Amino acid sequence: MAGKFDAAIKDLMWRGMPALLGLLVKTPIARILSPDFSVVKERRPDLLAEMVDRGLLHLEFQAQDARRIEWRMLDYYGEFGNRYDGVPVTQIVIYLGEKRSRMQTSIDHPNLSFSFQLIHLSDIDPTPLLDSPSPDDAVLAILCRNGNTRQNIRRILMRLAELDPGMRRDAAARLVILAQLRRAVPAVVEEVEAMGNITFDIKDHPVLNDIFEKGVVEGIGRGRLEGELLGEARGRAETLLRLLRKRFGAVPDTVVERVHAAGIEDLDRWADAVLDAPSLDTVFEPSKH
Repeated sequence: MAGKFDAAIKDLMWRGMPALLGLLVKTPIARILSPDFSVVKERRPDLLAEMVDRGLLHLEFQAQDARRIEWRMLDYYGEFGNRYDGVPVTQIVIYLGEKRSRMQTSIDHPNLSFSFQLIHLSDIDPTPLLDSPSPDDAVLAILCRNGNTRQNIRRILMRLAELDPGMRRDAAARLVILAQLRRAVPAVVEEVEAMGNITFDIKDHPVLNDIFEKGVVEGIGRGRLEGELLGEARGRAETLLRLLRKRFGAVPDTVVERVHAAGIEDLDRWADAVLDAPSLDTVFEPSKH
């Protein structure tokens, strides 16, 4: 019966009911909007963890500013509250970029007050990360600015040298990928070459095939690496295509050609849009922020 009543009321409401609306709110109604909010939406937080006090910790990582991220974080908060019975959620966006972020971190509406933390990883002291027993912490230290970058790279590599060859290779690959955010790939490669007694095999790693082109990076051994030899744009294009295929399945040839023809700025913007775009086409919509 409740369903019948609900349907009847909704039918009346969408037909107008101007007197009732006038009683509910004093501001005149301009128009009735469509009630269709049925969208396909997939939310995958970068990290969600339960803390010892039973609260939740939610982390999102951003390499560049994201438009309307405050509403996305609120959306996450609602999802977590619904699934985990309204437990408190600590939300932090960790910004990986070089420039200062201009992202909004709060919503202040008459009936809503919401905020989250924004932390620039470049502001974090790298010492605890470098001293951590976790090699993943050490790799993240490449993005910290408080310290000597070259010295930090040496300490990171010494930490990774303790791993078995397979784990060392993968960790070093992650280091090179993150080093692109600080334009530090040449320094990483030079320091790897300087540790001649320890093998990292980063130039043979499948993820880095498009960054290090075999037979071309001859300048590494002399302590220098020309920027054009990194194949940086090509590497980012292939990474973006892998993300697109994983997210949306087969990618049309026209999209593949567009990606390979794009510059680094567009590639970075599209890669940042992949996880939240509802369709393949929307990944390539112009940024509106």
